[in-house]
Amino acid sequence: MTYKNLKELAEALDQLDMNDTAKVAEYRRLINVYFSAYHNPPVGVIGVGVISYAESQLIKAQELI
Repeated sequence: MTYKNLKELAEALDQLDMNDTAKVAEYRRLINVYFSAYHNPPVGVIGVGVISYAESQLIKAQELI
């Protein structure tokens, strides 16, 4: 499944088996991708654009696997 936004990531946390270290590591990587993009958008990206940018980076990070 490709997570497209923070809401979908949050819902996935409820289903995550904390004993599956590989899935936990992947989940943490995706959370880090989202929040890194959210807190470090390109110059000139503000407001809702920041959320859109973070969501696009989240999707891109999942496509690279």
